Amino acid sequence: MRLWEEYVHRPERRLWHDYEWGNVHWYCCGNPLEARALLDTVMQAISPRSARELGRVIGRSDAVWK
Repeated sequence: MRLWEEYVHRPERRLWHDYEWGNVHWYCCGNPLEARALLDTVMQAISPRSARELGRVIGRSDAVWK
C-alpha cells in the first residue's frame, strides 16, 4: 500500500519520466504498478467487507493517480 501511495503523490513530470524511461530504483524497492495489481488480487481474495474497506483506502490514492 505504501509503495502505491508514495508513487501516486509524485509530481506529474516524474511520473511521465518513469513511464518513458523506466525507473532503476524499482529493481531494489519494488514496482508500484505491480504493487497496485497485487492490491487488486488481494481485494478479490479477502472477504467482501474487508475488500470494501481496502477499496476505500485504495480509492483515495487512485483518485490522485487519475
